[in-house]
Order: sequence, then structure tokens, then C-alpha cells
Amino acid sequence: MVEFTSDGDGFAVAVRTVGRHPNLFLYDPRPLWRLLGSAHWDLIDMHEEPFGLAVAEVLLLRWLRSPGVPYIFSSAQNIEKRYPPPFRWWEQAALRGAAGAYGCNSEAGRILRRKGLHGEWSYLPLGVDVDRFRAPDRGPPTATLSVGFVGRLIRHKGVDVLLRAVALDDRFTAEIFGSGSESERLIALADSLGIRGRVRFHGHVAEERIPDTYPQVDVVAVPSLPLAGWIEQFGRVVAEAQASGVPVVASDSGALSDVVGGAGLLVPPGDPVALHAALARFLDEPGLWARLRESGMAEVTRHSWKSIADTQMALYQVVTSDGPGPQTGG
Repeated sequence: MVEFTSDGDGFAVAVRTVGRHPNLFLYDPRPLWRLLGSAHWDLIDMHEEPFGLAVAEVLLLRWLRSPGVPYIFSSAQNIEKRYPPPFRWWEQAALRGAAGAYGCNSEAGRILRRKGLHGEWSYLPLGVDVDRFRAPDRGPPTATLSVGFVGRLIRHKGVDVLLRAVALDDRFTAEIFGSGSESERLIALADSLGIRGRVRFHGHVAEERIPDTYPQVDVVAVPSLPLAGWIEQFGRVVAEAQASGVPVVASDSGALSDVVGGAGLLVPPGDPVALHAALARFLDEPGLWARLRESGMAEVTRHSWKSIADTQMALYQVVTSDGPGPQTGG
């Protein structure tokens, strides 16, 4: 159970839910019924995927209590799927009537368009508290390169690809921050590659200590692997590294290209040779590290909470015909 905390926001009201599956839960309809009938609403914002049961519930209550009020929803689904009934019917109904939608990767918007969204679409990255992270003054790497990974040690994060890239160059060391089901296999892989002395596994890092990890490395690698039913939907590690003044090399997979923008290097997923070549550039190409450090720190401002709020407000304004259109880039 998640405990609701208003944190001083009197307008926020908790509503109980029934069910735990993200697409198969319902809100307690009674407070929503009262809320939707208590005032004239300008907009309903549902932070749920359009094929979910909760969206169908809210749209039914809207039809009964506040017909005609425009609504928007969110979507992060960047793998195109054809859902079975009734999920497909709920999705089609939600798309038909939506004034708009928003999501944390651009592919989600393209998928919604192909499925029938005619309303506005806004690329809305996930927010990052950029003030938590610091970018200490430092110079570029010279003779050696410390490569960091921050995240779960599970198959689709591609840490094995990073280890194989490190094995190709004696100038590289790796700092692995995180834990997961692949921990033992990855340690064994480092041993078999003969690089155990150049790789440190730090284990689980508490959330409050995450900002301390990035300044310990020269570059952050995000070597995620696309799977049949999974692909990166955002890439918060990229934004955190940029806020810390650390350049990023990431797989050109899923939403990672959206987050990296022009402020990092992208490589084909699952290719240790290409990852090695990109990492080696930071030692062999003068000026690259400093240039990407500066562009990353500039790029990450679009993930600040103020930027996110401004983008969302722009969407609210356009779908209620009260201002300029939303920021749709990304």
C-alpha cells in the first residue's frame, strides 16, 4: 500500500483504489462521482495509459457527471501493441474523444497518432530534481577513462555489453553502482574476461546517495538492450548524469535518444565494439569530453520540474483554447 502525503497541497485529495495491476485497477467511484458533479471543470487530466481500466472508469463517470469537459491522458508505451478486447475498445474510445495526450518519449506519440489520436500531443519528459546533483569543477580524462553504470543489474540493462567493451581497452576502468538478479553472473563475466581488477561492483546505492555516484566517474554508459516486450521508456540516469556534468554514451534504443538529445553519444545496442569506440573518443578526441559536459548541463534544464510544469501548462492552455500550443519537440 502507498501512503498518500499531501505535503501541504490542500487541493490534493487521496482516493482509494481496488486492484494492484497498473492496467487493472479501479478508483473508488464515490469520491470521483461527488468531485465531478461539484463544480464546472475546465479539463480532466488522467495520468494513465488509455487502455487501462481506470481510464474507462473515469470516462464513464465523466459522461454521467461532467459531459463535454475535455480530457487528456498520458502514455509511455513505445512498443506498438494490439490489445485484446475489452482493452482495445477502451483505448479506441479514449483516443476518439481525447483533447490531447502527453508522454515521456516521442515514439509513444507516434503510436497514438497511428492508433487514432486527433487531439494535441506533447512530449513531456519525466522530471528530475536537478538541484540534487552537482557538477564539480574538473578537467577531462587523459590517460585512463573511468566508466560508470548506475541502475539495476538485470539482463536488459546491458551491463555485460559494457564489461565486454571495457575488456577491449586497458585504459578503461568501470564502476558499477547497483544490484539485481544478474550480479553474480556479471562478476563471473568480469573474471572470465580478465578485467576483475579494473571493475568495481559497489552494490545497491540508497536513493539519497545517488547524486554522489556520478562525480566518481568520467563518463556514464547506458547500454540498454531492447527486448521483445520491453524497451527504454525514458532514461532518468541520462538526465542525472548530465546534471552532474558527466557525459553520456547510450544505446540508440527506445527513448534514450530523446533524453540524450545532442548532448551525448549514441551507439547500436548490444555492440561492445561500437561502445568501446565511442568511449575511446573521450581519450583520443581532444575537446569532446568538455563539449559534451557543457551541452549536457545545458540540455538537462528541460528536465527540471519548472520546465516540466511549463510544458504541461502549455498543453492545458491549448486544449482549453486559452493560450499557445504545447512544446512538442523531443
